[in-house]
Amino acid sequence: MTLEAVREATDVTRRGRDAVEVVRRTARVLVVDAEPVVRHGLRALVAAEPDLVHAGEAASPRDALMAAERTRPDVIVVDIEFARDERPGLDLVRALLERCRGVRVLVLTGCRDREAMMRTVRLGVHGYLRKGADTADIVRALRSVLRGEGVFDPGTNAAPLQVLRDPSGDDVPDMCRNASLTDRENQVLKLLAVGMSNREIGARLVISEATVKFHVRNLRDKLEVRRRTEIVYTAARQGIV
Repeated sequence: MTLEAVREATDVTRRGRDAVEVVRRTARVLVVDAEPVVRHGLRALVAAEPDLVHAGEAASPRDALMAAERTRPDVIVVDIEFARDERPGLDLVRALLERCRGVRVLVLTGCRDREAMMRTVRLGVHGYLRKGADTADIVRALRSVLRGEGVFDPGTNAAPLQVLRDPSGDDVPDMCRNASLTDRENQVLKLLAVGMSNREIGARLVISEATVKFHVRNLRDKLEVRRRTEIVYTAARQGIV
């Protein structure tokens, strides 16, 4: 075999491996939203990423279920508001998770109803973002949920706990208590949920920043998450908050 033939064969092999790698890494994304402009924007966003493929789209819960069964996506981006009513969206999320085993559901919505958000999270969605998030945040969220990580929009963190009383007090509602968490860990969790930094939490609870980090680390361990950003999301899914 000549040197040129060897080079050509090597190039073919390399291209083949590259093609296999692209196929292995690409994930199919289904977009569900009643607004055409949103569907168009997400379609373009997904198409621009080498590891994502636009699998299809739907504008209604009925069409979404048919599209999910037809395209078998890896992740579904869905708005829970249809005709300004979140109830069909919640039913859709429940049906998607029940019928499409293994699919990841990322909610991207303009819904600002706190209870609707909590119900959605407790259904078992893998991520929750508000419309208005940066495109880079949406792409990161897609990749995170595909890796099995939870994504909880920092802008929604305050919602689960707005009804709770002063975290520095002793009267913590039962809905925010968990047998495996100490009183201090529950207090830190509540302040994480309203978006406070370690320094702000320390100032509020009159403890050092190092002590806050210690409690945050314990929360990660007890909730079995790797990142600080997953703590509130996981706690909400488990009904702790």
